[in-house]
Amino acid sequence: MARQFSLRNFLVVPFLLLFLSSVALIGWVGYRSGQESLEQFQREMAAEIGIRISAHLDRFFSSAVIVAQSTAEAMRSGRLDPGKIDDLERQFVGQMRYLPYLTFVSFGRADGQYVGATRLLESNEVRLMTSLKSEGMTLDTYAIEDDHARGRHISGGVKFDARTRIWFRQAVEKERLSWYPVYKYRPYEALGVGVSVPVYAPGSRRLLGVATGDVSLAQIARYLQTQAVGRSGIAFVAEPDGKLIATSLTDPVFRLEGDNVVRLAIGDYPDPRMREVGRQIQQTSAVSGQQFITANGERYLLDLRPYRDTLGLHLLVGVLLPERDFSTSFNKNLRLATWLTLVIAALGSLFGVLLTGWLVRPIHAINQRAGRISRGELSGGDVAEEASPVRELNALSQSFNAMATSLRSTFSGQEARVAERTRALEVANDELKRIAMLDGLTHIANRRRFDAVLLQEWRRCLREHLPMSLLMLDVDDFKAYNDEYGHPAGDRVLISIAALCESETQRPTDMAARYGGEEFAIILSNTNAAGALSVAEAIAAAVRRAAIPHRRATAEAVVTVSIGVATCYPDVQKTPETLVSVADEALYAAKRAGRNRVIMKAEIAGID
Repeated sequence: MARQFSLRNFLVVPFLLLFLSSVALIGWVGYRSGQESLEQFQREMAAEIGIRISAHLDRFFSSAVIVAQSTAEAMRSGRLDPGKIDDLERQFVGQMRYLPYLTFVSFGRADGQYVGATRLLESNEVRLMTSLKSEGMTLDTYAIEDDHARGRHISGGVKFDARTRIWFRQAVEKERLSWYPVYKYRPYEALGVGVSVPVYAPGSRRLLGVATGDVSLAQIARYLQTQAVGRSGIAFVAEPDGKLIATSLTDPVFRLEGDNVVRLAIGDYPDPRMREVGRQIQQTSAVSGQQFITANGERYLLDLRPYRDTLGLHLLVGVLLPERDFSTSFNKNLRLATWLTLVIAALGSLFGVLLTGWLVRPIHAINQRAGRISRGELSGGDVAEEASPVRELNALSQSFNAMATSLRSTFSGQEARVAERTRALEVANDELKRIAMLDGLTHIANRRRFDAVLLQEWRRCLREHLPMSLLMLDVDDFKAYNDEYGHPAGDRVLISIAALCESETQRPTDMAARYGGEEFAIILSNTNAAGALSVAEAIAAAVRRAAIPHRRATAEAVVTVSIGVATCYPDVQKTPETLVSVADEALYAAKRAGRNRVIMKAEIAGID
């Protein structure tokens, strides 16, 4: 028999060495891992904000390009006559109301006359601005009537010739669609930028004028101020030479010196953090990537990324995130973890010493109890045993081997029962999820399911460039039906109409849902306007054929429905809510037209 040791010494020394070493190693690894995770999270957050800003700039600037191109194309094709001032005014006001990012859309004629629509930066109201020979070539501002026509005169009197403006001169010089430099608006204390395109007479090079689409840099600043850049972070957009376009801070990016506009560069901005960013960019010539800098005694992560469009617009998007915003909770948790580690180490050491003291005394009693357990109904094969240098543990291991074998048998039966109950619980949960997506009365999809499927199918049609249609259906005179026949009868009508809607939508991607009250919605993916109209007419006819009596109906003596239909090709300029809004407008148009009919609204609000 090999030399045997005291159980106390055999346990306490290795236990303390292993325990304290493990605590120290785990603490160090946890600290390093936390630091790396914190830095990685900060980098990912900065990159996400930068990408989000770039995507917004795409939407922001594309509206100016689209409106300038569409105006020029309409004039070249003859759909829009540059000599008809009233038509120009209505066209521009309509574009301003449907494109929220635009600040100006205008046309300067070759003789210097000017027609444009503008959006007030403070109130977001649309105004009409003209400078016409018949009105003395002064820049006059007008309110807008509901039909997009010119309303009351608001202000004017300042001489204005479109040919003197930078956007006109650049379009004539470059002879193509292009961005013109940042400039100060005549009527506002704000800077703007936009695109201009010369318009020539069909079949000749005779200049008719210049069409523009213009956006205010103040709108970019407002968007940057909405981004989550921490309590003291900064987001900014600048030109490649460092001149600022907009920042998330409140200080302006330009100042006036008499009649001259002086734009501020990143390194000239009042905020010291921005000045440090400008110095770093100047020293490293960096236009992209991430780096840590120190400003005002604090450490910041600077994320830079270039922004370009197809017309040659080059910008720099920057995000400055303070490390303090991310490390405050980390440092607090680190201090707590340090104290907990020290407490655990002390308690563990004390526990190890005490454990060895009382382990020897009750060891014989534990062995006897384990022996009684092993002589019970438990049975099974023994676990392989190794001789221990501690006499008491040798006997204890034999008893516990027998107990472990029997416990394994018991546990295996329990595990089987747990697995069976788990499967039953999963089945029940799946059923609950299914029920949660159904309308309790009609047993078709409810509003929650409708919203989810609408977004899913919208994205699929956007990705595959497929048409998408939506039907909004409302039971005519339903309140009168409830008053006449009672609510239980009204419920039966809703159940019948839900079944008729489902019977006409058999494709896997189609879905009928109860939208609310007596209103239903039918999603028709990959369905053009003609197909959607056909389905709507079929549903309306099926409801009439059901011939559910309705003595108080205004259309017929039976229950009827009104249906609004909308169809579009999803794109980045539209949202599912746009489709719902248009279909809903069509539904109410059907109601106003006398009910019991289908109306298609596919041509408004940008719906193709």
